Amino acid sequence: MSHALATLLLSTLAAAPTTPAPGAPPSVVRLAQLVAEDVRAHKPEAPIALHLSSTSPELRRAVSTMLAAQLSTEEQGPVVLEAPSPEAAEQVAREQGARSLVRLTISVSDGQLRANGDLLGTWVNFWAGRTPSRPPEPAMAVVRAVEADAGALALAAISPQSIATSPLPTTSGPRPVRLMGAVLVRLEGPPAGLAAGDLDGDGKDEVAVLTERAVSVFGGDGRLLARRELEGLPLNSSPPREPFGVVAIIPQPARLAAWSTRYAHGEVLVFDRAKSALRPIGPLDTAPLGATERATFTAGQTTFTPEVRLSEGRVLTVPAPFTASSIAPPRMLFVHLDGSASLYQRATTPPIRMQGLGAGSALGDLDGDETPELITTAPQIYPSPDSVRVYALTGDDPTAHSPLWQSTLPAGRALHIVTADLDQDKQREVLVGVWHIDGTGEVFLMRQGAP
Repeated sequence: MSHALATLLLSTLAAAPTTPAPGAPPSVVRLAQLVAEDVRAHKPEAPIALHLSSTSPELRRAVSTMLAAQLSTEEQGPVVLEAPSPEAAEQVAREQGARSLVRLTISVSDGQLRANGDLLGTWVNFWAGRTPSRPPEPAMAVVRAVEADAGALALAAISPQSIATSPLPTTSGPRPVRLMGAVLVRLEGPPAGLAAGDLDGDGKDEVAVLTERAVSVFGGDGRLLARRELEGLPLNSSPPREPFGVVAIIPQPARLAAWSTRYAHGEVLVFDRAKSALRPIGPLDTAPLGATERATFTAGQTTFTPEVRLSEGRVLTVPAPFTASSIAPPRMLFVHLDGSASLYQRATTPPIRMQGLGAGSALGDLDGDETPELITTAPQIYPSPDSVRVYALTGDDPTAHSPLWQSTLPAGRALHIVTADLDQDKQREVLVGVWHIDGTGEVFLMRQGAP
């Protein structure tokens, strides 16, 4: 991420919509407010020096700026220090005349933006004996965390320029993967379908979310761009008990296909950004799995029938009905209800059978080597907690090898996974559709983080 982009992100944080509650400030601002409250409560002597560390320079600068702004409101004279380490910062602060020092490490993990560190006095009493000593006050440990949002995640992400200029590993095999996560969108109900693609031709993917009664399009910052209620469609005579359906981006030209199995058929829609609208252009009578692949819902169940119609008109019969699919030509992945899956390297070869995959599973290139990875969640119906695992696609069963990366998810059940390029940085983000126990849902965003 360039310094200009980081500055732009910082300047727009106050307007960012991806917050835990409507009207709440962005996570960088909230974290700075909480830390500033803690610091002021201990009545440090001004001027105050700030030294922040982070694996992301952009995130460090953003939190430094916001924290300095918070402390400036009471004329505490904060100054942001550059020092090689938190230990070295104490001497630098003393040399610059600061009487107090805040040292923090800023990170994003487990969906939270965190600040850990301390506050100390820098004045040293050289007359209290042979050994100089710090004053006993102020002294405190700083441990604060807030729910991360998409703005914080963007600041903490790996810079594409650093990837381009870093030498690639000399050993063969997949490149390292490390993902950080934050809530992108909160939903009033569980997601019935999830898709991502460029709907307006600007080179950045939009996020399409299907719920039982509506389809919505969001920007990469979580802002709602358009929504269409589906209540006008005829009802399905035998819908499944749980919300289920399909939402997909049909390319050339870009159209949005949405079908909730609550209704007898779906709709093909065109996204009109200027009018913030989804305009229907025709009915949808088959479920699009990819650009050209089509399937049929199983009556009364949250599955597709095993027959998949391919682009050349022939039918591929997979081993069993499937609840999720992912197409990364020529590869195709189908996940079955029992947690097994069928991975086709191409339609003309027998599938690789795998076990232990969740309904949230997808193929996506996360390390930029032009070969997709397998991204999957826990196979249990009610995992506690759910998790995300990333596997390299080897010639045999990928899940027979150790994952490239794995981590737990926030509370809830992951139902969908897709990948997207939300900011035109040529890196794929991971989007997870999550169903919460209270009947609500969310889209959880995961993107590449610095090591």
